[in-house]
Amino acid sequence: MKSAKKNKVGFIGLGIMGKPMVINLIKNDIEVYFYARKKRIIDEISKIGGKFIPNPSDISKFTKIILTNLPNTKDVENIVIGKNGIINNLQTGSIVIDMSTISPEGTRYINGKLRARKSYLVDAPVSGGEAGAKSGELSIMVGGDKSAYLKIKFILSILGSKITYLGKSGSGQVCKACNQILVAQTIQSISEIITIAKKSDINPMIIREALLAGYANSKILEVHGKRMITSDYKPGFKLSLHHKDLKIAKNLIKNMGLNLKGLNQVQKAMRCAEREGLSDCDSSVIHTILEKTYK
Repeated sequence: MKSAKKNKVGFIGLGIMGKPMVINLIKNDIEVYFYARKKRIIDEISKIGGKFIPNPSDISKFTKIILTNLPNTKDVENIVIGKNGIINNLQTGSIVIDMSTISPEGTRYINGKLRARKSYLVDAPVSGGEAGAKSGELSIMVGGDKSAYLKIKFILSILGSKITYLGKSGSGQVCKACNQILVAQTIQSISEIITIAKKSDINPMIIREALLAGYANSKILEVHGKRMITSDYKPGFKLSLHHKDLKIAKNLIKNMGLNLKGLNQVQKAMRCAEREGLSDCDSSVIHTILEKTYK
């Protein structure tokens, strides 16, 4: 008796978020063709059944569904539609699921190039951090052609517990920009309450526990609040990447004619942190900058 044919996907970008996503896909019996630079990751994923492809542009020869999780808009453009991009070997009807956080304008531009090849880009940025990627409980914000989305929803369901379809191409990235603004400004608020606790001679961890039990409860208070109180800034999400996301958000709102003062303030703290060499720390490290300004 023949075994059922496996669903096949490609995956490019096996960093803090991408690697656990690939592991979850393989665990759920998805055949994964992947590209990574680091030998350690190549060996680890190959050992559990992943198929390493040395040239990322060749991945589109093996499957019509390709996921990307890359640092910025330029990286996604290069990998997808660049001179040596996957577009060169793209099969008709292919769907690229971009789980990176990039600009809505860049997303629509790449999608236009793929539509000319009778294929699609579905923007599907995520929230939930490394923990959510490992547990398969990410929140996934989706934009793009709805028929394309419905074809790949089963893949997203492996990676996330909450999938929200928002509409046309770029809509997922607009939602992610909103998410990143909210996360950054919540970190700033938590920094303020930690400072109040310390000035009041109250253990900030106890205040955190009390707040977690009420309406002030949030994942940011739970996870980043603990990081900030214990000064543990091992990255779940690097400051440099969060600041990159806020630059995308800033450009988005600038084009809307808006000026968000809270965003301006938290970006200033991020710039200071980067100047102090903290780019590779968790983004909650801005607490160390903000607390100096409260005096």
